[in-house]
Amino acid sequence: MLSKQTMTFFCLLSTAIGFLFSSALHAKAFDYIYITASEGNASGGHTALRFDDETYHFQHYDGGIIRLVKDTSTDFDFQYRYLENRTFYQAALDLNDSDYEQLLNHFSLRFLLQKQQDDIRKEINLNIALLNNQTQHSQLNIKGAGLFSIKAVPRKTESLTNDQLQQQINRKYGADFLTQRIVQLKSEVNTLHPEPWPKNSLQLSEVTFSPIPYSFASRYLDNISKILLLETIKNNYTLNPQYYFSPEQSLFTLSQAEIAQLKSFQLVLSNHLLTLINSQRPDWGNAAFSLYARIISLSLSIESGKFVFLDTFRDSSPVIDYTEVARYETKFLAQKNKALARIVQLKAALFTEQHIITEKAYGQLEMLSNYYYEREHDLQNKQGIRISGEQLLASKSISLPETLLPKLTDQKIAEGLARFEAYQQSIEQQLHALYGYNLFTRNCVTEITHTISHLPTNNQQIKELSQLTDKNIISFIPFGSFRNLSDDYTKQALPSFRHQQLAAMYREENSAIVFLREFNTLSATDYKFNDQDAAFLIFTDDNILMRPIFGSINLVAATIMSLYGSFSLAFDSGKALKDGTMGILMSLPELAFFNIRKGSYKHLSFPAN
Repeated sequence: MLSKQTMTFFCLLSTAIGFLFSSALHAKAFDYIYITASEGNASGGHTALRFDDETYHFQHYDGGIIRLVKDTSTDFDFQYRYLENRTFYQAALDLNDSDYEQLLNHFSLRFLLQKQQDDIRKEINLNIALLNNQTQHSQLNIKGAGLFSIKAVPRKTESLTNDQLQQQINRKYGADFLTQRIVQLKSEVNTLHPEPWPKNSLQLSEVTFSPIPYSFASRYLDNISKILLLETIKNNYTLNPQYYFSPEQSLFTLSQAEIAQLKSFQLVLSNHLLTLINSQRPDWGNAAFSLYARIISLSLSIESGKFVFLDTFRDSSPVIDYTEVARYETKFLAQKNKALARIVQLKAALFTEQHIITEKAYGQLEMLSNYYYEREHDLQNKQGIRISGEQLLASKSISLPETLLPKLTDQKIAEGLARFEAYQQSIEQQLHALYGYNLFTRNCVTEITHTISHLPTNNQQIKELSQLTDKNIISFIPFGSFRNLSDDYTKQALPSFRHQQLAAMYREENSAIVFLREFNTLSATDYKFNDQDAAFLIFTDDNILMRPIFGSINLVAATIMSLYGSFSLAFDSGKALKDGTMGILMSLPELAFFNIRKGSYKHLSFPAN
């Protein structure tokens, strides 16, 4: 049995060891990521910093600006490792909690700062568009108003729901509330005119936030949105039939218990809408359109006994035509079936006993159902598919009607335009001075180190990272920066999508057969040539020693395509010539043991779905 003194000694020793290693036990790792080169603007590779589920990186935008971007780590991986088929080289550095949070907050604030500065620029452009009566301008629209149709004949269900809502409004705010509120808002619209902005909104800095004025254009559009929403309720306009759907699959049939839960959910949304239409929130019109549309769609679900969902795809969702859909039909079928399995899980979780449905949970079910139905309906009808862009809330926009343009005098318009055009010029000059892109001195590597250098810290490892680009002549290149990282980092390679697929094939099949089948684009089973890639015949990112030989074959193939393209100019508008020429450019580095082109993948299913 241990003596009291011995036990005391071990307790003190344990406490000392605990203090000694407490920082290590609570250490957090952030990752410096080098992404290998790819075609186009990524021929030098890319870099990023990862903080668990958030990834920060700098991107080059049209107009010569480089800005900080924040992505979820899953989205970032899917874009670069899967769709773009690029290998990651990741180096992890352990920091204590305090230093980790300080570095993360520093990048988060820098991201918000640059986003706000970009929003100022957009706000100026919005005012110029409104004063120029550019009704088709992408910013000059009424969000959510497209969900309703003023010409449709009211359906019985929608009419009943609207009658109930109007009765609730009358009880809460008075019988003439809708009429009086519309008159009041129209009166406010007529008094609006462009006003000068405060100077602190027009002076940009790398370290100071500039406030965004609630400008003439935003006030005007917000009030028009409110007027249209209240008129939609008052006149009982119906849902636009283009923007709702009901899947045929039996999974979307509702039981009586599920209908009862939807009724309770609809009541919650109706109370929310009642509060919203009389709130001080300036943009409540946009939010109320989406909310009111969901209330009506729930009524259609309750009446029919089957889910009726709103179309939640963005207005700008990318669409591919059926010719391409047919090429990738197997993938789209797999995506549809995968989504359906996930919907089974979401529906079961949504309608558990005594469960209160939340807007977020219902929105997730609706969003995934849009993803499923887009593939189910369009594959069946041989139509083009919107491949992405589902949102938690439906929000179809309409252009600002010409009849609702501001009624300003010519003098007011001229004065406003002159002022905002001067603001525009000043802001653009400041943005270029602060964030102008330069291949050598201001790129995705140098901006990371520059941002870190502004962080006041005593952590020596963070300081060394801020000086990474000072080490040698190739430090500004993504590959060079990773190569110069300290040996204190734990480094690993995260293979691209194709390399993951190859590894699985080599484990399960004869290696020689896999190599002979997969080394070229003609017989490869996991890759289909697509218009995102320059013309090539053989993959050269697998075998460095064979790269010059394979690159020579690619060069010959691209040259033949270019020659063919020169004769087919009149038939394909120069596409074959362009593809062949780009193939030549992408093949030349392969002769010097360097690979840029890896082959990209279109329409992969997102791993998390």
